[in-house]
Parts: sequence; structure tokens; C-alpha cells
Amino acid sequence: MSAKQPSNVEQAIARLKSFHDGDLGVVDVIACGRQAIPALRTMLFARERSGLYQARCRAVAALAALGAHDVLIEFLEAERVIADPVEQLGEDAVINAAAQALAVVRARRVFELLLRLAQRPALTGVIGALGAFRKAEAMPALIDALEDDASRPTAEAALRKLGRPARAALLNAAIRPAPSRERESQSSMRRRRSALGLLAEMEIARNAWPALGRLVHDDDAKIATLACAILLKCGPAAARADAVRRLIELLANEDWLLRGEIEHSLVAHLDSARNVIAAYLRDSPSTGKDAANVRRTEAVLRRVLASTKSTSAKQSGRL
Repeated sequence: MSAKQPSNVEQAIARLKSFHDGDLGVVDVIACGRQAIPALRTMLFARERSGLYQARCRAVAALAALGAHDVLIEFLEAERVIADPVEQLGEDAVINAAAQALAVVRARRVFELLLRLAQRPALTGVIGALGAFRKAEAMPALIDALEDDASRPTAEAALRKLGRPARAALLNAAIRPAPSRERESQSSMRRRRSALGLLAEMEIARNAWPALGRLVHDDDAKIATLACAILLKCGPAAARADAVRRLIELLANEDWLLRGEIEHSLVAHLDSARNVIAAYLRDSPSTGKDAANVRRTEAVLRRVLASTKSTSAKQSGRL
């Protein structure tokens, strides 16, 4: 701290750095006014090799409250080369805080800066700030963020807010395995599953049905299940019947959570599923090497058909 620095600023900065009173220190620093900005800037730019980030994030909050957005922009634009992963985690936390603080600054310079920063994974604050602009230009970065476990919920929230304009990008993300269909990566599967989950919440355009119909037979059971659920909700009759047949096939999957989702989907769309289910129960083989899977599938389907009687009985009881 400079010897010329007012003592009240020194005391406020010292409190801001405290493990016990740090949050109160933010209030003290803000009370000092803009004379505290140079000390806060020094604190923000100082490297913290231990990975501790809390004090620097408080400095970000104080700078934002004092309107020193230029300092936050300068910090985010700075080149940094950090080899130590612990230090990088702390630095990322400060970058996220600074990005979130700039979300209220609707300047083109800030938007383009956030787009550049979004090329790195796991910067949740950057994704959130980028989404706050609600610009179609941000959609590729938001779609890419669906691949990252940390950033996905934030990216999903931003894409929901974009609403209808995001449908085409989400459909393209859902049908595009990377690097190829034969060698799809886990991150690509996460992106496609997330995109389909978001599409399931939206009204689907008619020209999307053929692409979704192909996804019904995707090699990934979760993706196929999501595609079936969407078609059952808004697809044409032939597509709905195909979706039901595929869901019945998928009931042989070992994932009990997925089987639960399939059962819920069939119950929710029983009007479309009833005849296909009845045909399966009538014609399914009771013996053979897959007999155990058939019996398990039949048990689920009988519960689905019985759900109508159960619902009717409950409604009659209320009457």
C-alpha cells in the first residue's frame, strides 16, 4: 500500500482481505468512494499462487459498486499464463466474478470480450454474463458450453431465455455428433442430450420432425428417449407410434433411471401408446434367450396400462 494512501482506505482494504470480516470490508471500501479504486485495482491484479480467491472477488464487487467497470474490463483483457492448476482455479473464480459484474454493462466491447473468454471451458460466470445479453450471436458459445458439466446449467438457462430463436441451433446441436457418428465423444453426447432436453420444453416446428424422427433410433439410449418424448408430445400420428415402439425397445436397457423416464413418458401419452402397447403384450415371445428382458418390459407396460384405471379410481373417489 502506498504511503500516500489515506488511512481509512488502508483499513478498509485490510478488512476486505480478512477471512472473518471480509464481507463487511466491502461495505467499508465502498464507503471510501472512488479514492479506493487504485488500491482495489492493485489487489485485483495481484497473482494469488495459493488459489485463494475470496478477497479478490470482494475487490471485484467493490469495484463494480464504485462503477469502475473499466478496471474490470482491463483485468479480463489482460494476458495471463498460469501453469499451476491450483492457481488457475482461483484465477478462474475471479474471472467469473468480474464477468458477472460486467453483465449489466451492455457495451459491444464487453460482449465481444465475453465471447473470446467463452472459448475456454468451465467459466460459468462468463457464460452467465454472455447469456444476459440475449443476443443470437452468443448461441454458438452457449451451445458449446452445454458440453461442460460446470457451465451447462448456466448455458441452459440462457438458451431458455432466448426461447424460440434458439430452436434451430438446438436442433442442429442435437443431430450433430462429434467428431463423427462412429466415434462420438462423451462431451458431444452431453451436448446433444442437453439440447434435446431444452427442445422438449419448447414448441417444435413441423420441419423439425424428420430430424427428430431419425434421433428416435440414435445409438445413445438417452438421446433416443428424449427424441421419443418430444415426438409423443407434438409429432404426427405415425411418428408417435414409431416413438412408442422405440420406447418399448429401450425398456430392455439396464439403466433403471432411464426405464423410469420411459415409463413416465408412456403414462403421460397413453392415448398415443395404448394400442402399440397392447399389440406388444399380445405378440411378445414368452420364451427364448431374451425372455427375462421381455418379462421385465411386460411388467412395466402393464403398469402403464393400469395407470389409467388407477387415475380413474382416484377421480371417482374425489367425486
